[in-house]
Amino acid sequence: MAKKEKTLAQKERDATQLRRLQTLMDVVFGVLLIRIFTLLPHPVRPETGAFDPLVIFTEGGENFIMFIVGFILITIYWIQNNKTTGNLVATDGKHTALSIAQLLFLLLYLYSVRLDMETNSDVLALFMQSVSLALAGFAGVAAWVYATKHTEMVSEAVSPEEANDLKMSILAEPLAAVVTIPFAFIAPGIWNLSWLSVIVFGIFLKRRHKKRFEGT
Repeated sequence: MAKKEKTLAQKERDATQLRRLQTLMDVVFGVLLIRIFTLLPHPVRPETGAFDPLVIFTEGGENFIMFIVGFILITIYWIQNNKTTGNLVATDGKHTALSIAQLLFLLLYLYSVRLDMETNSDVLALFMQSVSLALAGFAGVAAWVYATKHTEMVSEAVSPEEANDLKMSILAEPLAAVVTIPFAFIAPGIWNLSWLSVIVFGIFLKRRHKKRFEGT
């Protein structure tokens, strides 16, 4: 059965919906970055009450590392989101739902970071961070793959090679998040180090993309 052509009014609504979705996502990502800063410990020595910026590093060293990891990952997801939505000309209900799901998982991640800092890196908090970031990443990948299968949503300037390259580039973070899950049950330090697997996935996926389009 042939797919029904969208009317001009529907196309305009889809384009307007995309702009509103992009605004919503920018606001949420901005709030996430601001909020994660507020999770840092106060630069005050608990025993004397004296102001000391070094307290952030000395008294809460692991929390500071958690902050760095969180800030970097949220920034990466925001950049990736700008790349994917920047290549779109419209959206629809399913794509919007996937995009909002990604935001909800990122908000859950922020909650798990706060839980981590309040419980001194409890296993559940680390596990929640890994799972929420994995789900957020896969939701973003699903939204992009869905868009590329609906050509009316993607800019004509985006080639199949560019679309696949973008898909591969946004897969590294959620795959790395899955890898970190078992390390949450071992130790916080090892869990933090396991995030370096994102580099390995990035290299592997880039080579896979090049091999697929080699000679084309």
